[in-house]
Amino acid sequence: MGGISGFLTKFSPFTNLFESILEKIPIKLPIPLEKMVSYVSYPRTGRHLQRYDNRGFRLVVGCIPYRYKKLEDQASSNEEEIEVLVISAQNGKGMLFPKGGWENDESMEDAAIRETLEEAGVLGIIECKLGKWSYKSKRQSIFHEGHMFPLLVKKELDLWPEKNIRERKWVTISKAREECPHLWMKEALEELVRRHVQPATDEKVN
Repeated sequence: MGGISGFLTKFSPFTNLFESILEKIPIKLPIPLEKMVSYVSYPRTGRHLQRYDNRGFRLVVGCIPYRYKKLEDQASSNEEEIEVLVISAQNGKGMLFPKGGWENDESMEDAAIRETLEEAGVLGIIECKLGKWSYKSKRQSIFHEGHMFPLLVKKELDLWPEKNIRERKWVTISKAREECPHLWMKEALEELVRRHVQPATDEKVN
């Protein structure tokens, strides 16, 4: 506790801003406020804590941030009533969902929340995992195992660690399918749609 508190003291103007923002959110966050603020104040760099599985695959976690166009909706019979948040890829090719390395000192859910906060600047309620996918990185030519979660967004921050290097935007499900270049992320998106879009019921014939 002392270590984190000491660190936050050094960055008090920045952390006080985010504390005031986070304290206004009318939900119970999945992780402590101080820990969330430290994510914003001190984004992680390097891969010395990176997890790998027994095959040598790098373990990656992320979220599909989503919201309903109508705030009162909690389920929909039409996928176009749901919007998802996508961010620009660092190489400038296409839009994708926030994700990054799962590290040794955090749970899978905490890592997914952290990456989403760092890359997309949103907070919300993390839900049950959508699944896992194995894929090969085109940039680094190494294999990854990706785990994705839905995140029902409750707050969008005006400042976040990667604000200056990424664009973020809300899009429809169909637009996300078009713009995301990664098959495994598209499959995660389809699982989110399957869970949150209620199938239309046939009208009864008298």
